[in-house]
Amino acid sequence: MTVEIRSSRGATIFLRALIWSLFGVVYAPLFTGLNIGCHALGAEGFAFVPAAAVAGAVGAAFYGAREVALIATAIGLTVATVVFFVWPGALNVVEVASVAGLSGMLLGILVRFPDRCSRGVPGKAMAGLAAGALCGVALMLAEPHHAEHFQIGGILAFLVSVNGILYVASVRWWVRIMTPRRSSRYCNLIESVVIGILAACAAGALWLVVGPLFGLLDTSEIAVSNALQRDVPAAVMGGLIGGAVGGALLEAFRFRTVYDL
Repeated sequence: MTVEIRSSRGATIFLRALIWSLFGVVYAPLFTGLNIGCHALGAEGFAFVPAAAVAGAVGAAFYGAREVALIATAIGLTVATVVFFVWPGALNVVEVASVAGLSGMLLGILVRFPDRCSRGVPGKAMAGLAAGALCGVALMLAEPHHAEHFQIGGILAFLVSVNGILYVASVRWWVRIMTPRRSSRYCNLIESVVIGILAACAAGALWLVVGPLFGLLDTSEIAVSNALQRDVPAAVMGGLIGGAVGGALLEAFRFRTVYDL
């Protein structure tokens, strides 16, 4: 009996580590793009904070919204693809993301999705935002005391593991205080905002990755795209390792799962 219990416990730890490693793989390009964008805008030493906070919020919204997130991603990719062929070179990455975001918000207002998909998303996003901001501040304060700039792989390993643990520890409280009591009144508004944000992220990401192949980016956008493609492999590896470590620790210390929220 003892052997069976230990075996089952080990399998559960492995499974949660695997799930969180997949989270890390998705989180890594998002943070990397935001971090590069913040540096391009001149936020050198401060870039960790907004990048980690926004990545935490968007990542939490994506996983919290479930099928609504898939719909938003499809909208963003569709809008970006249409722009490629209908107005090649007419819009920059911000404008493409804005068109996708507005399209997603319009659909969210006009179409009613299941309440459970989106009611708790604001709370989850705030939990991700707060956890990401704390981790970003920690990186911002620690890097000046380091001999060299932190490597992107190490940054992602830290962020995915620590951010994930802080998120799981705090998300139930955030959801409890931010979820509307009367879902019918706010559901469409919440869904429209969630779909708009996620659609904008998907469209912008596709534009930065595919745009150089068509010669559709200006000089500054090409620099961001090149930096993104240079850093993403190491970032994904760091996110993969950090997610596995964070997931294993969450299960080893018996943190509750958040899939029921």
